[in-house]
Amino acid sequence: MSYHIDTGLSGESMAENERNITLPPPNFDSDYSIERALLNRRSVRRYSASALTLEELAQLLWACQGISKVENWQLGNKDMQTNYRTAPSAGALYPLEVYAMVNRVEGMEPGLYHYLPGPGTDKHSLEMVHTEDRSDDLADAALRQTFVTEAAANIVIGGVVGRMAVKYGRRARLYVVLEVGHAAQNLCLQAQSLNIGAVPIGAFVDEDVRRLIGEEVEPFYIITVGKIG
Repeated sequence: MSYHIDTGLSGESMAENERNITLPPPNFDSDYSIERALLNRRSVRRYSASALTLEELAQLLWACQGISKVENWQLGNKDMQTNYRTAPSAGALYPLEVYAMVNRVEGMEPGLYHYLPGPGTDKHSLEMVHTEDRSDDLADAALRQTFVTEAAANIVIGGVVGRMAVKYGRRARLYVVLEVGHAAQNLCLQAQSLNIGAVPIGAFVDEDVRRLIGEEVEPFYIITVGKIG
């Protein structure tokens, strides 16, 4: 099965769509139980030189922040829709933004990609931010934890606290941090079920990571992933 970068027809729409990579649909029915994943999950910092497949990266990203249910409802005469994600979110406000810094993924150029969940449970995509190899810069930001450069990809989970603050005020940042933990555990358990190594990193210089992913998003976690060496 092949996957592609969507292309538009002309002009501005083409420039925008060429940056979007359609991801394979997630698998909802594996033979690896949640109990087994909980039992066997360990932090893994040593990776082989093998690349992840696009299917594997897609599955990890869906587990982290993919759409799990679409609910249509009405507010008066207005049609509304809620796209629930795989991790719980206070007020279903979903303040998280997930980025993949790709080193070795089949069919993808190294670079930084922004995860776009949906529309629907079986559709998701990546938006190319740039195709520069910045893994060494990310390792510098992470206090020279060199396995960052050896991983097949680094998943950066960030958040926009303002999305929560509208409803929850001063408790907003706490709720964002809790949600980051939910999403990170989902990703780590999914990695275990795929026999992929993963380790969450909380030791990094916030502003240095921010310069890599975008100033508007506050980084909370880096999760390195790769084939086990």
